[in-house]
Amino acid sequence: MHQVAGTLFHRWYVTLFGLAFLFFSVRQLGWRKTLVYGVAAFGVGALAENGSVHTGFPYTTYAFNPALRGKELWIGDVPLFVPLSYTFMGYFAFAAGRLLASGPWRTRARYWWQEFLMAWILAVWGLWVVDPVSRLGDQFYLGPVFHYRGPGFWFGLPLGSQAGFALTAFVLLAMLFLLTRHDPDRVVEGGLLRHPHCGALVTWHAQVFHMAVIAFVVGADAIGGSAFLMWVPAAAVTAVYWASISPRARRPGPSVLGASVEGDGQVHEAAHQDGPQPLGLAR
Repeated sequence: MHQVAGTLFHRWYVTLFGLAFLFFSVRQLGWRKTLVYGVAAFGVGALAENGSVHTGFPYTTYAFNPALRGKELWIGDVPLFVPLSYTFMGYFAFAAGRLLASGPWRTRARYWWQEFLMAWILAVWGLWVVDPVSRLGDQFYLGPVFHYRGPGFWFGLPLGSQAGFALTAFVLLAMLFLLTRHDPDRVVEGGLLRHPHCGALVTWHAQVFHMAVIAFVVGADAIGGSAFLMWVPAAAVTAVYWASISPRARRPGPSVLGASVEGDGQVHEAAHQDGPQPLGLAR
């Protein structure tokens, strides 16, 4: 019981994000698909983490703090909370990526690969912030958790760890997209706050940027600053993209696209014209 309490309460942030994952995932996927994904994601995480500890694949070689044994649950040579976090890290990136690609007014993007690409970027981006801050856990509530064998280019993280997580994130997202491949595209009345994935997008930000804030608190300004330097241009690009596909946006009609310039220098419109249509809403 002592180890169970250590996992649930000492790792309270994993518990909170895990409960948020269950809440949002069950609403979208239902209990059965949530259970299937959750078990599969946990298995991927346990195999990947233990594989790295013992063989260096897929994240290169590192080790977890042995002092944590007896204080919380482990699976193999990895604390249990680590593979548990794969469930919500994958899901929040998946749902947030769908929202970024589709915009606040629809539930699906025009093409599935747009959703997948955005979700994949969010998953890996999250690790770029979470992992280097987690290495400083002895300076805040995480405590000493893990250390890598050698230095790396990204605040002590080797390139192999980034490439490895890109691989496991791809697997997690592939499972989610397979489970939801038949999800219909629906119009969302009311915009962002009423979008079914809004909560996941907010939680993804909470997961990543509270770590960026912690980086500033513990004096790791370079890590925290890098996080915000990544976020600000991404937010600006998203704002411009969403504005271009909003129901209020209008594309030039055939009167402009089909116009021609004659020798007299005047623009002559095409004979057959259609009215302007909303951009990005046609399927």
